[in-house]
Amino acid sequence: MKIKFLVSIFAMGAAISVYAKNIDFCKTIEFDTGEFNYQVIEKASSNSECRDKPVPIQYKGINDTFNLTSEASPTGGASYLTWDESRKAYGYDKNELKSTIHDIVSQSKENKYIEALNPVVKIKFIPKGNGGVVVSDIVFEDKDSKPISVVRDIYFYSQDNYAAVYGSSPIKCSQEDRILFIEKVELLFESMNVNW
Repeated sequence: MKIKFLVSIFAMGAAISVYAKNIDFCKTIEFDTGEFNYQVIEKASSNSECRDKPVPIQYKGINDTFNLTSEASPTGGASYLTWDESRKAYGYDKNELKSTIHDIVSQSKENKYIEALNPVVKIKFIPKGNGGVVVSDIVFEDKDSKPISVVRDIYFYSQDNYAAVYGSSPIKCSQEDRILFIEKVELLFESMNVNW
């Protein structure tokens, strides 16, 4: 009985240690791994070329990555985003948005359906020290303004330091597991800091 109890406590501790830990990734960006697989991220962090390789993120059977970059500016995450320094406000360039949508469609024939939908851009900015987190959604709506799909770009930057970039492919709003996944990625980015 005592042995079973100790084994169950050890197993629970091992499960907890796989998830929800802070990591100073590649001695560059610190973040809370949340519900993503910590061991996979930790292994990537120990790679000698970790700053140049994608950061793997795994959650409930979904595998994806985000990237580190040394180009830290307010609009570094998505080419269609604009930053008005005088108003300290984000906007978007309609021509660049069209170009972005064209690129998304050209990457996969499965994405062609978004061309018939109306793209609506939603931008959220969370200031963090001398930078922040930018979350930009292109929500593709039908003629009745019903959301059908979303493409989410998430960008963390700290001026004159490193940045991190994540971009999703189109996700149908009915794909609840994928929508939850990008929400978890957003939480991870919101926890980021540069500490060097």
